[in-house]
Amino acid sequence: MPKASHGRRVNGVFWRMLSPRWHDQPLSGEGAARHGGRFNRPDVGALYFSARVETALAEYGQDLPNRPGTVVAYSVRVAGIVDLGDPISLRALGATATEVTANWKPDAFLHRRDPITWRIADRARARGATGLLYPSTRYQGGVNLVIWLPTRGRIDYFDPNDELAGRKR
Repeated sequence: MPKASHGRRVNGVFWRMLSPRWHDQPLSGEGAARHGGRFNRPDVGALYFSARVETALAEYGQDLPNRPGTVVAYSVRVAGIVDLGDPISLRALGATATEVTANWKPDAFLHRRDPITWRIADRARARGATGLLYPSTRYQGGVNLVIWLPTRGRIDYFDPNDELAGRKR
């Protein structure tokens, strides 16, 4: 494993559930930037992915189960990803596994203070990371990926029949 400050290259298929609000902007990251997410502050664009479709479904339905959405597969080729499942990377960022999986929402929305997960992300970004791999809190054994925008990598979504609204040809 490369040092946490440099991260590793991720190259593979990842999954997202797009809400109807964002189905026509599958690469925008604007939804996460509006209110923040586990590893991004408000005004920081981010794309959240899962390594398996089952994890993406569980993550999407966490607050409102059974809401409508569109499953989309992405080809992700991005360097500079820090693996928070790796103890060496955690130590390099001054973080613990418990902090990575902490419920960030009460701090962000109720107490109006920075969640520990935002501070972990800040440290990773300051070291040049482009994103994080981290364990799912919604699907046992699941792995998620967040990539902050803009990114130097390549992210494409699979839409061979041009069915997502707003698809640019």
